[in-house]
Amino acid sequence: MRKILRLAALLLLLPSAVSRAQVANPSPLASERANAATAVGGWIVAEGRANSALQSGFPATAALLYRDILGDPALAGEARPRITLALVAALLDTGDVAAAEAELKAYNGPSDSSYRLRAGLLAAHARRREAAKTELGEVNADHLAPGERAWWLFLQAQIADLDNDIARANSLYEQAVQAAVSEQQRARFLLAQAQAQLQMANAPTEQELNAWRSNMEKHAGQGLGYDSARYYAAGLYRLNRGAEALSVLQRHLLVIPASERNVADQFRLMLGLIAGEATPEGRRALAQLVRSAVKPETQRTALYLLARGSRTPAEREELRRMLSELIGAPTLHPIIEDLRLVRAQAALQDRQYNAAEEDARLLLEFFPGSPLKPAALGVRLAVAWDLRLYRSAADLASQLRVLVPAGRERAELGVLVAEAYFRAGDFKSAADAYEAILRDVHAAPQVVPTGVLIFMRVLADIRAERIDAAATLLDEMAGNAAFDVENRWQAEWNLIREMQARNLTAPAQARVEKLLASGTANVPGELRVRLLWLRAKLSFDNGAAQAAVGQVDDLIAAVNAAQLEPALKSEVTSTAQLLKAQALLELGRDADGAALLDKLRADFRDAKAALYSYIVQASRQARRGDLAGAQKTLSDMVDAHPKSEFAPFALYQAGLYAEQQGLDRNLQDAHRFMEKLAKDYPGHELVFYARLKQGDLLRKLNDFGSARLAYENLVNNFGQHPDVLLAQLALADSLFAQGANNVTNYESASALYERLRDLPAAATDLRVEAGYKWGFALSRRGRAPEAQAVLWGVVDGFLMDGAQAAKLGAKGRYWMSRTLLELGQLLEEGGKLDEAQRAYQLVVDNKLGGVAEATAKLARFRAAPAEGAKP
Repeated sequence: MRKILRLAALLLLLPSAVSRAQVANPSPLASERANAATAVGGWIVAEGRANSALQSGFPATAALLYRDILGDPALAGEARPRITLALVAALLDTGDVAAAEAELKAYNGPSDSSYRLRAGLLAAHARRREAAKTELGEVNADHLAPGERAWWLFLQAQIADLDNDIARANSLYEQAVQAAVSEQQRARFLLAQAQAQLQMANAPTEQELNAWRSNMEKHAGQGLGYDSARYYAAGLYRLNRGAEALSVLQRHLLVIPASERNVADQFRLMLGLIAGEATPEGRRALAQLVRSAVKPETQRTALYLLARGSRTPAEREELRRMLSELIGAPTLHPIIEDLRLVRAQAALQDRQYNAAEEDARLLLEFFPGSPLKPAALGVRLAVAWDLRLYRSAADLASQLRVLVPAGRERAELGVLVAEAYFRAGDFKSAADAYEAILRDVHAAPQVVPTGVLIFMRVLADIRAERIDAAATLLDEMAGNAAFDVENRWQAEWNLIREMQARNLTAPAQARVEKLLASGTANVPGELRVRLLWLRAKLSFDNGAAQAAVGQVDDLIAAVNAAQLEPALKSEVTSTAQLLKAQALLELGRDADGAALLDKLRADFRDAKAALYSYIVQASRQARRGDLAGAQKTLSDMVDAHPKSEFAPFALYQAGLYAEQQGLDRNLQDAHRFMEKLAKDYPGHELVFYARLKQGDLLRKLNDFGSARLAYENLVNNFGQHPDVLLAQLALADSLFAQGANNVTNYESASALYERLRDLPAAATDLRVEAGYKWGFALSRRGRAPEAQAVLWGVVDGFLMDGAQAAKLGAKGRYWMSRTLLELGQLLEEGGKLDEAQRAYQLVVDNKLGGVAEATAKLARFRAAPAEGAKP
C-alpha cells in the first residue's frame, strides 16, 4: 500500500504523468520535457542496441528500436537527426523503400553530408540516377564519420553501375570493401555489391540472353561457362523470370565439382538473393554457405542475410538452433565469434536474457581481443539495463567506454555510467561521475545540456543525504549561465522537499525567503514566480493556511507583472488558485473555497489543477462526514473527464469512500469502482491495488471463495509486483477463513503463513503479521505447544533482536502486541503463569499497542496472592 500513498503524494504536487523511465521525481511547474531530460540512459542503451542489431543483420529490429527512441521524450534534440538517418538506413536495408523515403521527407535536421549520403543511397537504390548524382555532389567526405566514408565510396559504385560503367563500379565496390571499418560492415558491402550487380542497370535483350545461354552451354564446366550462367540467371531475374533463374542455378549446383567450391559458393549466394532470405529455398542455400563456404567473408554475408530474414520469434529460434549446431561442433568454426554474437542478438530480441548474456560473456572470455568485443559488451549492457541491474550496467558501460575513441559515443557512455550508478542507489558514485562529466563539459561533445548535469549532480548529493553539500553546490552554480531556470528550479524544489521530509521546515522556509530577497540578478523572473508558489505551498504544508492565502495573492500579482510564456502562466495561475482554495477550506471558509474551486474550473477547465480540484473537494466532503457526496464528486469527475491522469486515482478513492459507508450495497459499489478502474485503465499501477481491494471487499461480503480467486489471480498475474506478498498474505487469510470445515484450506493457509514469516525479502511488519497468524491458526486447531513455539519465534526474531526491532513500523508493532497477548493467553491456559507474565510485561516494556490490556492482566496476577490469603 505504500505505493498508493506515494502516488497520492505525487498527485498532490500536480506533476506530469510519472514514467518508470524517470530518474528524478517530476517537479511541479516544470515542463514534461524538463522532467524527462534526466533519464537519457534508456535511449543511449537503445541506440547502441539498434546500431548493433543493424550491423548484425537485424534491420527490422533496428528500425523498431530507432522508432522507439524517436518517441522518447528524454531524447536530446541534437540526437534526433542522427537517429532519424539511422532509421532511414535500417528501413532501406529491410527493403522498405517507401517508408525510408517517407522518413527522409519528414526529416527536419541539418542537410549536412550525412543527410546527403543517405539521400543519395536511397535514390540509387530506387534507380534514380540523376538524383543520386546530385546528392553525391553535395557530400563532403571530410565531414563524414569513418563508418560513413566507405558508404560514400559504395554510393559512387552504385552510380557507376547505373551508368553501366562496370569496370569503374567494380573498382569502387572493392574500395568500399577495403574501407570498411569492421568485418560486419565488409560483409554488408559484399552483400550490397552482389545485390547491385543482380539488379542490372538495363533489362537485357533477348539477344543478350541467348548469347549468355549459348556460352553457358558451350563452355560448361569452365570459368566462362560459370560466369555466363550467372549473367544468364541475373538477366532472367531482371526480367522477373525468377523461377527460371533459380532453375539455372540449381542445375549448376548439382554438377559443379568439389574442386570448385568457391564457384559453388557464388551460385548459392545468388540463389539465396534471388529466392530471398525469407523463403525455404533461400534459407537452405544461405545456411549451407554459413556452414561450409570457402571464404569467411562469404560466410558472414550469408549469416547477415539469414539474420535479416529471421523476423519472427519462430524464425529466430530456427536460426539459433542452426547456430548452436555450428558453435557446438568439434571443429572451431572460422567465424565462431560472429556466430556467438548473432545468436546473442537473436536471443536479446526475444528477451531470452540468460542466453544472450551467456553468449556475449563467452565471446569475451574465449576471444578477449575480438573486434566484436564492443558489440558483445553492448549486448551485456542491454541485458543488464533491461533487467534493471544498474550496478552491472555501470560497470559494463565503463568497460565499453575504454574501447570507444574520444567523441560523442564516449561522452554518452560517461553520462550512462552516472545515471546507472544513480539508478542503482549508489548516489556518491553517481555524484562523482556527474562531477567528472562537468569537469570535461567543454572538452567532450555535449550529450545532455549542462543544466541537466548540474541538476543531477545536486540531486545525487541530496539522495546521498548530503543536504548541506547540495545546498552549497546549488548556491555556487547559481551564477553559471548554463544552469538554466528550469533545471535550477528542479534542483531547488528537490532540495526543499528533502528538507521538509527531514523536518527542516524552518531552514527550508528560510532558504526560499533568502532566494526571494536576493534580487532579480540572482533569481530570474521565471524562477522567482516558481519560488513564490513554493513559499505559499510551504506555508500551507506547515499549517499556516492564513499566511498561504496572502502569499498566493502576492504570487498572482507577480505572475501578472512577469513576462511568462502562456503555458507557464496558465499552470502557475491555476495551481495557485487551487492552493488558495485548499487554504480557505482548511480555514473553514468553505463557501469561499468552493467558489474559488468553481472559478478555477471555469477559467481553466482542462488544466491539471482544475481536474485535481475535484479530489480536493471530495476530501473536504469526506472530512465533514459526507462520504456519499465525496463518492459522487469523484464519480462525476471521472464520467466527465475519463482521460484525465487523475481518473484512476479518483475511482480508487471513490471506492474507498463507498467502503467507509459500511453497508453491503456500499461495499458492492466500492467493488464496481475498482472493477471500472481495472477495466478502463488496465496499464495503470493502481490496478494491482484495485484488485487487492476487491478481494478485501469480497471478504467483508463473506464471499471468501471469490476473494480467494481474486488473490490467486494477483499472485499468478503480478508475480513480480513489489507488493505481491500482500496478496499472498490475504490469500492465506481467505484460506484460513474457509478452513473451519476443510483441512486442506487450513493446511494451505498455514503453509503460506509459514513461508511469509520466513521470507527474508519480505518487509519486517509483514513477516510479524504472518507469524502471528500462523501461530493463531495453530492454536485454533488445538495445537497449543506448536502455536507457542511459533509465537515465541516471532518475538525472539523480531523484538528481542534489536536490529529487527528497529525495523518495526506501526503495523509491525501492532501485530507484535497481538503476538505477545496471544502467547500470554496460551501460556496461562497451559499453567505457565510466570512465562505468561513475562509475555505481558514485554508489551508494557516496549510500549506496544495493547498496553492497557497487558497491564490489566499483570494486575490480576499481582492481586491473586492477596485474594488467596483471605480467611
